Amino acid sequence: MTPQILAIAMAVILLVAVILLLRSYVLPEKYAVIWLVASIAALVLSAWPGMLDALSAFFGIAQPINLLFVGAFFIILLLLMQISLELARTRDELRRAVQKLALELERSRRDRDK
Repeated sequence: MTPQILAIAMAVILLVAVILLLRSYVLPEKYAVIWLVASIAALVLSAWPGMLDALSAFFGIAQPINLLFVGAFFIILLLLMQISLELARTRDELRRAVQKLALELERSRRDRDK
């Protein structure tokens, strides 16, 4: 098996896995977009390896593999940013819910003491 066929097979497996996770509602849509773009890009670049050479020459990168590392690093940064924003929003929702619960408990305690 040549490396190109292996890369194509792995990209197809990744694309199918993302689609199956999306269809079974395990992977939320907001995360699926980045994974779909990454898997389609992997499929295209593995099917046409000359495109990676052309892209790296266009960006002035000497080795095409370095372009892959930069792209993968950028995708990981996007995922981390998205997860950080989700965590911050969840933290704020949790804080509001706890404050609301504390106010309701205080009201019920006051009503009980009257």
